[in-house]
Amino acid sequence: MRFMKSLPRMTVDQLVKEYVQIGQFLNHRWPLKNQQQRIFARIMKIVEELGELADEILTSMNLQRRSKIAKFSRENLEDEFADVLGSLILLAIEMDIDVEQVIKKKIEFTKLRFEMDHPN
Repeated sequence: MRFMKSLPRMTVDQLVKEYVQIGQFLNHRWPLKNQQQRIFARIMKIVEELGELADEILTSMNLQRRSKIAKFSRENLEDEFADVLGSLILLAIEMDIDVEQVIKKKIEFTKLRFEMDHPN
């Protein structure tokens, strides 16, 4: 049985605040010597979760062995996507990166780069 707490829609800021609490719990539960080790651990977790997401995507495309394909569920794919996103947010928190600000900046840069605000 899956644990599912009904949460209202969240802003990026609210999402980050939730992950601040999760990060504090993880750092307390599995303490590391310093920030450098915590950053390294967060990066390794991203790599692990990204591999699991890639595995689910390949399975969804029927590019895995039959036994895996038979067990595929959209819910697992979504869970792995959330794990990657959550791990990235935890890394940003550890590195004192303002997630909302850097995403806004990147969106603006991308729109300018590809001239998306101009009519065709």
